[in-house]
Amino acid sequence: MKRILTEPLVHFLLIGALLFLGFSVFRASDESMDTTIVVTDNDIKVLKADFERTWQRPPREAELEGLLEEKIREEIAYREGLALGLDRDDPYIRRRLRMKLELLLEDISAQASPGDEELQKFLEENREKFRQEPRYSLYQVYLNPSQRKETLQKDAEELLQRLKKGGDEVDPGQIGDSIMLPRAFPLSPATVINRQFGSDFTTQLSDLETGTWQGPIRSGYGIHLVLINQRIEGRDPDLAEIRPMVEREYELIMRKELKEKIYANLREKYTVVVEPASTES
Repeated sequence: MKRILTEPLVHFLLIGALLFLGFSVFRASDESMDTTIVVTDNDIKVLKADFERTWQRPPREAELEGLLEEKIREEIAYREGLALGLDRDDPYIRRRLRMKLELLLEDISAQASPGDEELQKFLEENREKFRQEPRYSLYQVYLNPSQRKETLQKDAEELLQRLKKGGDEVDPGQIGDSIMLPRAFPLSPATVINRQFGSDFTTQLSDLETGTWQGPIRSGYGIHLVLINQRIEGRDPDLAEIRPMVEREYELIMRKELKEKIYANLREKYTVVVEPASTES
């Protein structure tokens, strides 16, 4: 008898029997639980469609029966889990439910498309979001203060005159000091140039003429001689030019506001009690 009780298989069977008994007792006490599972025609259509998307063909009869059985098994596991309270105090399930609720609210808020009048008003109220910044195409020659020291300003003036007088005969790539930044910039927004040289450098570009070498102007690296080939001034575009962008931003903000309003209404249904923190260390 002792030998039988020490067998792993016997332990497994006993544990299974206890679990089965526990389920039976718990279920017996929950007579209100719905024990009818209805698989609708739409459920079957969804199962078939999911199968066809995966396997590029409709399911055979045996495969469909297997899909139906799996759905029934999932529904039973779901209901039994709820009956046992497995959904309670589980942070993962709570986060998933919150995510599904917020996605549902987003779907609701996305139903209505804004008209031109609403978008135009939104654009006027948020011009800074959609303002097109200045763009520059330029060439720069760098002078390193650490290398040139006292002759920095004199060298800059001499090189500037050389570039102005030399025209196409002077190759800017062969003069000045080396730096990891590119010498030539294609037409680029001011923010791109900011990231390379710093905002002080870009601010000074707005005061320079196009088509002639000028400088020196300063950056965080040192000083530069600059030739602006092309400049496109910043401006406020019309709605027709950027309608998709304005519509996306408008819908994003409206969805957020609607979610907050719905949450505020839902919160009014609840009485929230926050217990004081324990003073015990």
